[in-house]
Order: sequence, then C-alpha cells, then structure tokens
Amino acid sequence: MRLLCALMLFCSCALAQQPPALQFRQNLGANLPLQTMFRDAAGNSARLGDYFGKYPVVMVFGYYHCPRLCDTVMDGVLQGVQNAGLPHVIVGIGIDPRESADDASRKLAAYQGAGDHARDLHLLTGGRDQIARLAHAAGFEYEYDEESGQYSHPAGFLVATPEGKISRYFTGLRFDRRDVRLALIEASDERVGSLAEQVLLLCSHYDPLTARYSVTVMAIVRIAALFSMAALILGVWAAHRRTAGRRPGRSTRRSA
Repeated sequence: MRLLCALMLFCSCALAQQPPALQFRQNLGANLPLQTMFRDAAGNSARLGDYFGKYPVVMVFGYYHCPRLCDTVMDGVLQGVQNAGLPHVIVGIGIDPRESADDASRKLAAYQGAGDHARDLHLLTGGRDQIARLAHAAGFEYEYDEESGQYSHPAGFLVATPEGKISRYFTGLRFDRRDVRLALIEASDERVGSLAEQVLLLCSHYDPLTARYSVTVMAIVRIAALFSMAALILGVWAAHRRTAGRRPGRSTRRSA
C-alpha cells in the first residue's frame, strides 16, 4: 500500500511539472492583420489580404519541415473542407522564418500530387515579426525547441470571414463535414447553403471548446413559436379574405 501511494504521489508530481499544452486562444470576432506581407510558393510578395474578399478563408498554421503533425493536420483540413462542398480559400502559414518559398513550393506540390483536395490551397512563408504578428492575432501559440530543432504547436485551423474576421476554430486532426460546412455558411454571412442549413444554424449553438454545433432546445422552441405565429397570422388573413368574398355587393339601377 505504501509503495502504491508513493507511486501515485510521484506520478502526480511529474504531471504537475509538465508545461501546459499549447493551444489556440480563441479570439472569436478578432480582425486578422490583412496588411501583413508574406511570400507565396512562387517566391512572390503576397499581402495576406490578397486571399480575402470573396470567400471564407480557412487558415492553417504549421511548418514545412514538420516530421509528422503538420502533414496530418493539413490532410484532415483538405479532406474536411473539400467534403463540405462550399466555396473557400485555404491559406497555410509557415511559422518557421528560416523556411523559404522553395520549401513551400515542394510541400504544395506534394499536397497537390496527392489528389484534387489541394486546388484551393496557398502556402506562405514570412519573416519572424510578420509570423508572430499574425499568430498573435489568430490566437495561435507555438514554441521552438532548440534541442530537437522542432516547433511545438496546437493542431487545428480557424475559419475567417471574407472581411478577415475570425469566425470559428476547429481543433484536432479530423473534422466533421457538417460542422465545417456550417462554419463556412456562417462565415459567409449565410450567403451560401440551403434554407434548411440556415434554419439549422439559427437553431444551433457553437461550442468553442469542442468546435461543434449542437441544436439547443430553447432555439427549437423559439423557432416553433415563430412558425406558429406566422401560421396563425396567415390563417386569420385567409379567413378575412373568405369573409370579404362572401359579402353581397351593392346593386345599382339605371333610371329610364
């Protein structure tokens, strides 16, 4: 028993000494710095705002020499967003300022060679200050480990409106098609998507901790009340029309 207690105490102390995992600080509603300059995969100067203005933008942070996590995240993003079936732009931001446009170009070619999912993908590189500025605005935390020569960072992506305002975050490696589709509809100010999906959005609550949309009971009650009121008004109007149609008209006689 003493040995078990000592082991439990050792484990709890070890866990307490571990640094907290890096994550997204969810800056929902914050504006991204669209004037920030980067370089695209062809080596050309590119203003971040060049990728905004028409469609919702899916933004993914990572680095192009990442051994495992970044490719896994990007594969999940490409599949999830492609399966959503809505207009979008995907922008990948390299967080390692030592990487060049050639690194981005090779990585872009690899993604595009794997299938049609990457046709709307743009990969950017930038200087340390530009990367830090955008990452701070996006709430993306990352750290460089001198010993391993690698970066620690959270897995996931964010969705921004065409105007550059952060709309939604998704964390993890695989993403639900319905939730991604609803996020793109919401980010576009509901200019896309079916009427049923827009009603579903009206009835749904977005949980930033789970990055999922869930239908709330109160929303359903409110929507049902609105439909009931509309049906009542329509019924009264139809009854009034029928009553007015049955009223006898006034007859007029011509004098001889």
